[in-house]
Amino acid sequence: MSDHKPEKKAKPPRAFGWVAEYADDNKLLEAARKVRDSGYSRTDAFTPFPVHGIDEALGIKATVLPWFTLCAGATGTCIALLMQWWMNAYDYPYIISGKPFSSWPAFIPVAFELTILFAAYTTVFAMLGLNGLPRFSNPMFTNPKFDRATDDRFFLWVDSRDKYFNTEKVKSLLESTGPISVDEVREDESSPVIPKAIFSVVFLLILISLIPGAIILRMRAARSDAPRWHVFFDMDFQPKKKPQQTTTLFADRRVQRPPVPGTIARGELDLADPYYLGYDPDKTAALEIADATRMVAFKLQDPAQDPAAQDPIPAAPAEPNYAWLTEAPIEATDELFALGKKKFETNCAVCHGFGGYGDGLVSQRAVNLAQGYWLQPTSMHEDRIQKQTIGRIYYTVANGKGKMAGYASSLTPRERWAVALYVRVLQRSQNARIEDVPEPRRAEFSSN
Repeated sequence: MSDHKPEKKAKPPRAFGWVAEYADDNKLLEAARKVRDSGYSRTDAFTPFPVHGIDEALGIKATVLPWFTLCAGATGTCIALLMQWWMNAYDYPYIISGKPFSSWPAFIPVAFELTILFAAYTTVFAMLGLNGLPRFSNPMFTNPKFDRATDDRFFLWVDSRDKYFNTEKVKSLLESTGPISVDEVREDESSPVIPKAIFSVVFLLILISLIPGAIILRMRAARSDAPRWHVFFDMDFQPKKKPQQTTTLFADRRVQRPPVPGTIARGELDLADPYYLGYDPDKTAALEIADATRMVAFKLQDPAQDPAAQDPIPAAPAEPNYAWLTEAPIEATDELFALGKKKFETNCAVCHGFGGYGDGLVSQRAVNLAQGYWLQPTSMHEDRIQKQTIGRIYYTVANGKGKMAGYASSLTPRERWAVALYVRVLQRSQNARIEDVPEPRRAEFSSN
């Protein structure tokens, strides 16, 4: 018996179909229509540029991809609207800029973004799936003529998997369309094994790509006395003088110039107007002078002469010793009260509550969390707040108090006065007297 094993017969290359080559797009369209009318449906065309009408000529039907896009976009819209409703109206109800909890118009931007996000990603991945991509090879690449498909040649391919495919009939059909050449598409006979050198190169490129990241991490974690790298020199080394440096341009050799006497800084023109301050700056200055004089007189007293006659040490005032305005420098109208109500409910009610008792949604949430560091917002109906002048309330609205930030940057002076007047309305409404009721209607309330 022979020790030699019989050699395996090499399988012939698999045939994938026939391809015809054309010199112009008109010939390609005519051939595609003829192949379509012959009943073949598994066909494809390869052109160097988009050819108008090629889909109809090949008999390509509408894809289901738009339905994937539509369903994904609708899903994104529903998720966005449901997410915002659950967050803002159910899980953590919070009034933002006076809008209701379920402000559907305000939900539109996020809904739009998620609609586009879901639709775009679904379209890309569904397109890849429907087309069987990615594919790293194609039988058409075995034909050297196919290289001109991106230059000046047009190709029409009939797939061997078509239910009506017959090698001789398809070849005769393509030859009858007047092509430059007709070739059978066969399987690539080259080895499917990937050369090991490619793996080495890919691994090397991955290592090289990690170097910049490693350098950045090292620079962020390490200290160095060397100057940093200057990529753009114009911003680092431009001619300039920094503050607190010397210069020969001025006689006093100072870079930082003092303001010119008599000038007013931009934006500070209104600092001397009671309308913008809530107090009279001239009278306030006089009060400060009087306080300073009293302090000097206290320090000059001689306790050895008459200890009993010595004045007590002046205590630091709990409130700023300003000459507060007792009347609003603006006419109180129904329109102004309506404006004050709107701005109060938009900016103040979240903490102070709509009734001004310091029981707004933020306060209620903080109390429920019971974390121990929350300070209860001030009630507008406390005796000390009711005794404050209208100017002091305006000053608090503009500049804040304690943890409350000022609203000078978000409310105009007129809106601040409107809020101050509305606070007065809230206080009066909760502490009304019978004398505040018109005399003809007093009997209604006294009977109750």
